Amino acid sequence: MQIIQVVKKGKNDVTVLFENDQVLFLTLEVFLKSGLKKGDNISEDRFSFLIEQNKLFHIRQKAFRLLGRRQHSSFELRRKLWNKDYEQKLIDEVIEELKQSGYLNDKEFISAFVADKNRAKNWGSKKLKGELRKRGLASKIIDEELNSRPKSDDYESAVKSAEKKYKLLLKRNTEPKVIRNKLSAYLFSKGFDYDIIKQVCNKLLKSKSDEQ
Repeated sequence: MQIIQVVKKGKNDVTVLFENDQVLFLTLEVFLKSGLKKGDNISEDRFSFLIEQNKLFHIRQKAFRLLGRRQHSSFELRRKLWNKDYEQKLIDEVIEELKQSGYLNDKEFISAFVADKNRAKNWGSKKLKGELRKRGLASKIIDEELNSRPKSDDYESAVKSAEKKYKLLLKRNTEPKVIRNKLSAYLFSKGFDYDIIKQVCNKLLKSKSDEQ
């Protein structure tokens, strides 16, 4: 197939016209990398290859826009690209490229996610683990990252969460036994384990007892 005309459309697109009335629409970047020019002859295989390269370009651009807004796990990014009706084979290729280039890293995603939720919501390890699994992270990676955290992190997060709840319960003149039950249920919902819940409840209720 011989190219009879190359027409630039806007700032970022090029239309390549062939003698057999076939048309190839390419982004300017893909066109420039291809080295195509008027008078060139290309095979059907190369024609198909250029179409695929153009699709890959658009998938990469969409992926970078999503990653520019916030970090994503590989699973999240793959799902969002799939929802745009891109071909699975091409999505997988882009995902692998992003991993190899360091733009996509599940371990870094977990670290950032944990730091954000600790700062904003004071979640415990169980809650963090559950939310990370929803985002398609492998249990092995989640466990490795969460187990590398200082053991004091969960305790400190639990104290911060419990103190706010505790003050609200005191304003209602709630009985100590009821306070303990409500605090325990609240901390359990935030993803803390029994030992930490017990320690925190004992600490807060003991402090109140010492004040009286």
